[in-house]
Amino acid sequence: MRVTLIHNATAGDGEHTREWVEGLLGGRHDARYLSMDDDDWRAGLAEPADLVVVAGGDGTVASVVTALAGRTTPAAVVPLGSANNIARTLGVADVDPAWLARADQGVRRPFDIGRVTSSLGEAPFVESLGGGVFADLLHRAEADPHDPDGEEKRERGLRLLRDAIAEAPSLRWGLTLDGRDLSDDLLAVQVMNIREIGPNLPLAADADPGDGLLDVVVVRPEHRGALRALVDAAAERRVVASSLPVARGRRLEARLPAGCRVHADDDPWPTADALERDAPASIALGPARLEVLVPPEAATARSRSAGAR
Repeated sequence: MRVTLIHNATAGDGEHTREWVEGLLGGRHDARYLSMDDDDWRAGLAEPADLVVVAGGDGTVASVVTALAGRTTPAAVVPLGSANNIARTLGVADVDPAWLARADQGVRRPFDIGRVTSSLGEAPFVESLGGGVFADLLHRAEADPHDPDGEEKRERGLRLLRDAIAEAPSLRWGLTLDGRDLSDDLLAVQVMNIREIGPNLPLAADADPGDGLLDVVVVRPEHRGALRALVDAAAERRVVASSLPVARGRRLEARLPAGCRVHADDDPWPTADALERDAPASIALGPARLEVLVPPEAATARSRSAGAR
């Protein structure tokens, strides 16, 4: 196989070298290496390849997946970040990445790309789009002068998230999902394409990034305690089920409230500032998508999980 390797050497603890990434292929494939530090890495993805391997954290994976959307070349993920929420949803977070030496035996899975469209602009998202608590978390992290790596980064995220939950105001959201009215006074709205957000918080445990559906999580004022409980469980590495309400659908029409911040994946949108006025927005998946390649054991586990729902 012709394999393009794209690598973020600073992801996670930053201890994974180019040689280590190249060695995952076991010398069995024709490999070409790209670094995320290269300004022209997107141009490098245009070169013919049978597979693109993304070695990095969620931000790296989201950037590459967005760049590949609409192409026939599949992507495979080597999780190197502190959260690895995309890899966890795909079932590859704990799989030995040396499986890539037998990538020709991998299983293709569809992967949707979300998009928000508004008078404020447009933006794609791979993980989630939302406003309120989690957008405020990003703002707090950007304002924090300390920029940790690895496990310390995760611990800081949990600390800042507790603060954001405690101080989150309740704002009036206008929400219509496939004709269903979900409007309410809310602390946050998260439109999920994957299962987890931030420091591994399982907001949408049944989310499947290939099913063509959005998982819309609404956080009301009375859910403040339930959200804190998820944070506490994540801090203790406990797996708990979320009690937050989730609605599934194909298109969300939203009126984003004045005073809230909004984010698309790890980036503030449309700016880092809170909105000065209410703004309508339309959120949906597609039309561009791609395929991801996973090892057979991950594909089997995912199929069992889907069958249990």
